[in-house]
Amino acid sequence: MRRWAAHWLRSCREMPGRGRLMLDRKGSSPEKRIHDFRRVMKAWRALLKLAPVELADEAKALRAQVGHLRRGFGAARDASVVARTLDAVLPDCSPTNEAPVDASELLRQQCDTIREELERLAGAMAGWSVAAESGGFLVSAFKRSYRRARRRARRDPRRMGLKRLHAWRTVIVDLGYQLSFFQPADPARLGPQAETAEQLRAQLGSVVDLDMARTQLPAAVSKRRREQAVREIDRSIARQRRAAARIARRLLERRPKLVCARLAEAMARRKPRRIRLA
Repeated sequence: MRRWAAHWLRSCREMPGRGRLMLDRKGSSPEKRIHDFRRVMKAWRALLKLAPVELADEAKALRAQVGHLRRGFGAARDASVVARTLDAVLPDCSPTNEAPVDASELLRQQCDTIREELERLAGAMAGWSVAAESGGFLVSAFKRSYRRARRRARRDPRRMGLKRLHAWRTVIVDLGYQLSFFQPADPARLGPQAETAEQLRAQLGSVVDLDMARTQLPAAVSKRRREQAVREIDRSIARQRRAAARIARRLLERRPKLVCARLAEAMARRKPRRIRLA
């Protein structure tokens, strides 16, 4: 278990470099680079939520700063999603936003500042130590994440308010990355669970994205076409919500105590292995 504690700290320290790699990667579109950078920041945030008690305050502060970096590219991501969604329901029409976000320009403006910030955050973790930790803190923290996801799922996703659903999605994103981190301990069980968490994240994300697109329907189209588009979006949202409810039952059917007992046993049997979280 001590090896898992050291592996956790090493994985956290690798995230700033991984983020810089996504920003500087050649051969990818600006939109893709932004998307991948945001995924790395989400994975980093999820890992920081596994921090031991002794590092809890520092990890919480670091999570807030990582979240700020991710949200800095949020406008570009949202614009891309809205454009893609509206293109599906209203081909040849543009969203109401008259000044679309230029992902390339956004990267040019922010990259240097973000690189400096990543360097600073990497330095903030340099003094962290888990030498006195057995690794049990990882199981305890994961139990909190799993319990939080399960508790929020008690409200039917088919009827859950959008704000609550969005918050639940954030919890599922963290849970998915944490499952991926632990996957080498029990690949046959945790691998499928991580995939299921990703499926649930995608369904919940689609609901949020469709609702966002609905608020930006082009004003230039006829009233009839707008009403048709709204109906199509509403039907799609209903389908995504139903699918999310089914996936959530499959992902969260077992009690936290049993899930974490099995995780602890698996971690004691198998040593950690580096995997790409994002």
